Amino acid sequence: MTASCSIHRPRYIDEGYIHLDSVIGNGAYGVVFSAVDYRYQPPLKRAVKQLRRHGIDERQLRFQQRETQLHWAARNHPSIIHMDRIVREPDGIYVVMDYGDEGDLFAMITEKHRYAGDDLLIKKVFIQILDGVEHLHMLGIAHRDVKPENIVCSNDGTVVRIVDFGLATRDLSSTEFGCGSTFYIAPECLGEWDNARCYTTQTADVWSLGVILVNLVCGRNPWRCASPTDESFTAFLADPAFLRRILPISHECLDILTRIFTPKPEERISLEHLRVLVNNIASFTEDVQRPKIPARPVIHTAFSPISPPLVTPPQYAEEYFESFYEPESFVFDDAELFGQDNDLPPLHVDCSSPLPQRSSSGSSEGPYPCTPSPDTNLGYAAPRVATKGGSLSGYLSQCVHTVPAAYLQY
Repeated sequence: MTASCSIHRPRYIDEGYIHLDSVIGNGAYGVVFSAVDYRYQPPLKRAVKQLRRHGIDERQLRFQQRETQLHWAARNHPSIIHMDRIVREPDGIYVVMDYGDEGDLFAMITEKHRYAGDDLLIKKVFIQILDGVEHLHMLGIAHRDVKPENIVCSNDGTVVRIVDFGLATRDLSSTEFGCGSTFYIAPECLGEWDNARCYTTQTADVWSLGVILVNLVCGRNPWRCASPTDESFTAFLADPAFLRRILPISHECLDILTRIFTPKPEERISLEHLRVLVNNIASFTEDVQRPKIPARPVIHTAFSPISPPLVTPPQYAEEYFESFYEPESFVFDDAELFGQDNDLPPLHVDCSSPLPQRSSSGSSEGPYPCTPSPDTNLGYAAPRVATKGGSLSGYLSQCVHTVPAAYLQY
């Protein structure tokens, strides 16, 4: 959306409590401002997302409602950006959130090179992201767009939090193929393998975590898209050790990645098991021999909000969803929150562009280089699946003699 000059000028909302300072991002349906919140003392730096109230259809209105509902439900976890409150103004609806004062993880990786070679920091940051995704899954929510651009940083890149619930859903399975960002989307979400009719949403988030792990360790992407037409991806399917020939990763790291990048979602590693493997790894880039540390039991605890306590009454959220959205059926309801999204029309995000650009709502390549094409850089011609809708199991059967059984059975 292109905001008007009046929106871009510094101004006050929420009866003067919030000063909108400058625009830090914009998209199809809203603008994000840096702001100062004077409702608390001392005043707090905020990120405030403006959602349009006028000039949108019922479909867009429902997506706005879904985004704010799901973010509100997940807000009280340290790995999720905290939503403090929602403010209604004549020109829009303003979502007041904590501020990530050091930008997003994409810039932290590609511009500041913060994590390269630092195994302990990679573990710390990746586990925070994993914890945030696990918290969403425990609430019955799949994010569906977990990527570095949707993770904000603070404390010199050591603290990270997930943002942007625009594609999040409560559905455990979905037919919204192509929903996500090119580099991070799981193969089953493309609708190009086995002519699948639907895919599981939460296991797709696990796949995205695998690509983020490669980003943190190597500063690049493993492939452009997990598609049958991508040479790097099909080379990986033929021989998972392919990743060690093009990426500086250890055998332990390769083992973790092959457990994540399992084409069959039902065989993909669980978040609990993934946490144990990442915590126990000796090095992501060097092969180090050392005894494994026994994993401690995973204990799920309740997390407190990062922000100061709300000064608004407990019924604030309910009043917001009752009064801000019309028709009256758009009412915030905890019981409905964990229902299904069957009434929502499909979301489709194009993921077919060969050279996607960085975007807050789409795919990003930016400074991340893709892995080299196997036929041009390594003297190795990867087998390819030529037709869309080809069978993944059929493809694997053609090259199963080259795939170690351990990589296919987890």
